[in-house]
Amino acid sequence: MENIKIIVVGETEVGKTCIINQYINQNFDFNHLPTIAMDKSKKEIEIEKTNLNLEIWDTAGQEQYRATNKIFMKGAKIALLVYDITNEESFEQINYWHETVKDMNKENIIFCLVGNKNDLYEKRVISEEKGKKFAQEKKMLFFESSAMDYESIETIFKGACQEYLNLVKEEEKKMNSMKEEERKKIEEERKTEKNIIVGEDEVGGNDVGGNKVGREKSGCVC
Repeated sequence: MENIKIIVVGETEVGKTCIINQYINQNFDFNHLPTIAMDKSKKEIEIEKTNLNLEIWDTAGQEQYRATNKIFMKGAKIALLVYDITNEESFEQINYWHETVKDMNKENIIFCLVGNKNDLYEKRVISEEKGKKFAQEKKMLFFESSAMDYESIETIFKGACQEYLNLVKEEEKKMNSMKEEERKKIEEERKTEKNIIVGEDEVGGNDVGGNKVGREKSGCVC
């Protein structure tokens, strides 16, 4: 079973905890308290006959916890960057979260931009088109969701995990291709070396009296 660390980041009160709670427990808590520092949940799923153990890290959005949050961002394979479609400031801060997560993870990571609270459509200030455009510019997956709707939340996690598996397969193909090229290179070098030795044996050498002598073979190639 493969372990996948998923971090959920964004400003305070954008619905990060509610998204995770809906995905893990399939319920919506109207009275939850803000996350302090971080919290971790686990869930096992199966995609394309591959068993995945998801470690989902909920981070605090308050500014006083930002330095602490950076520690928990390390080793993430997937990052959900969440904003509230009714809160323009939360969308403007996505750049900060995107750059911070990138700085803490040098390896490839799947980024997902999530516009949450789309059930509050009458209060929307960030259009879906604006969110999509930003995600395309930053090469991120894009989703809109309501933490009250399990299906929309499940779609996010499944889509992110599928993209992660695709990335792993692509990297494995590249590695195999590199190994094959290296194998061919080694075979060519050995073939060239063998041809040189055979050529030297055929030419041989001359002794002091001018008589042709064969080249004595040795067990080592110097």
